[in-house]
Amino acid sequence: MKTLFDILPADFFKPLTSKYRQEYADCIMRLFNAFKPEISYGVNRDIVVKELMDYFEADDTEMSFDDQVYVSDAREKANGVIAVLRKCGWIEYEQETNHQIHVILCEYAVPVIDSMNRIIREEEAEYQGIISQIHASLENEELYGKPYELIIKGVQENTERLLSELKKLNASIKRHMDQQTNDMDAEEILDHFFTYHKNIGSKAYLRMKTSENISYFRTSIIERIGRIMESTEIMERAMAGYMEVEETEDREKAYDEVISMLMDIKSSFYRLDDIIDEIDRKHARYMRSAVMRARFLLATGNHLEGKLSKIIDLYVRQLNSGEEKNLEGLFSLYPQNYISPESIQTIPVTKKVGAISRFSNQAQMSEADRLLYKEALRRKNRSRFSRKNINEYVINLLGDRDKMPVTEVPVESVRDLIRIIYISIYSGNRSNHYEIRRSGRQVEMQGYSLPYFEIVKRR
Repeated sequence: MKTLFDILPADFFKPLTSKYRQEYADCIMRLFNAFKPEISYGVNRDIVVKELMDYFEADDTEMSFDDQVYVSDAREKANGVIAVLRKCGWIEYEQETNHQIHVILCEYAVPVIDSMNRIIREEEAEYQGIISQIHASLENEELYGKPYELIIKGVQENTERLLSELKKLNASIKRHMDQQTNDMDAEEILDHFFTYHKNIGSKAYLRMKTSENISYFRTSIIERIGRIMESTEIMERAMAGYMEVEETEDREKAYDEVISMLMDIKSSFYRLDDIIDEIDRKHARYMRSAVMRARFLLATGNHLEGKLSKIIDLYVRQLNSGEEKNLEGLFSLYPQNYISPESIQTIPVTKKVGAISRFSNQAQMSEADRLLYKEALRRKNRSRFSRKNINEYVINLLGDRDKMPVTEVPVESVRDLIRIIYISIYSGNRSNHYEIRRSGRQVEMQGYSLPYFEIVKRR
């Protein structure tokens, strides 16, 4: 089996690992964009030089291509970059009949540059679009004349792409959780939270759970895969297609490979729930972690939690600045002795039987006390930041108005600031009677910088 480095030249990645990797990466992307209007990945060398000169005109960085001579002239740098890319196997020269030199992009470099483009643009797949392509291929009876070439191969590729995109979403949530370090202050955590909510919570996660629910076509797809496997005629045509495309005459191998592909597709759609459950858990953990950390950092009042927060923050600042090296007296450690399950000593089992106490004859809670207790519980529940309470608060706040800016939400305490965070969190819930519209700009409220948005009543 071939490996990646059986195809790529030995120095292929050298430009991207050098000290000028940013310049090389920018030049590669500019070359790729220059090739796009052409009918092939080739263009006259003079055009390539002009394109790179335009880039280096705005970049006064001196570059050395032999670690001895440094050049700053735009044309010299452009020619140097072309020479390095050619030497490392990104491009090659082709001489035309008119003796002009064309720069040709090597075919194995194209998918690498495509991947670089997707990473830069942070493109996200439309899950429903991928599944609808799979479903459409399986439902199209005209394609069953050549099931391997026109159905099975494409369905397998799209299924692998779907799983890959879901795993990328899973990994991106983990990356955002890892970025929540203890070095963040309250403002940074809020900015990070709203960035996550915009790019992941609303853009990808909510879309996956609502408009692009990936379970929409799943039952039909699994049934169609089962039909292919049970049909002798379709399997015969699929085996013949496999043998033709993969250039083999072994019927048993063809049958095993086709069945294996179909079983992989089927099991992949059964596994979707596990992947989605993992995404749900990570999403909920991120949201909970972000809110709890923001609440802790915003809690600077005179109550116990605020005092502890101030004390801990003071010691952290002193330690980071080098002012305080001695932690003696800040906390105490006590030895904890217990018998391990691996210990050779028998764990004693003690049991004391005491006298059973009689029921107390003392009077029970009066009806008035019970009513007061119930009212206290109701007040506590009304003060919780639950979805229902936040929804009622926003609707009462809006009144007869259709919308209002976040700057008009009353803010008299830290608790009111936290309520604004919950208003944003619950805005994506379809059961609520409001939604929010973001603008991308920041506003100052009680000394904190918050993303500006409008609260809009749903009709």
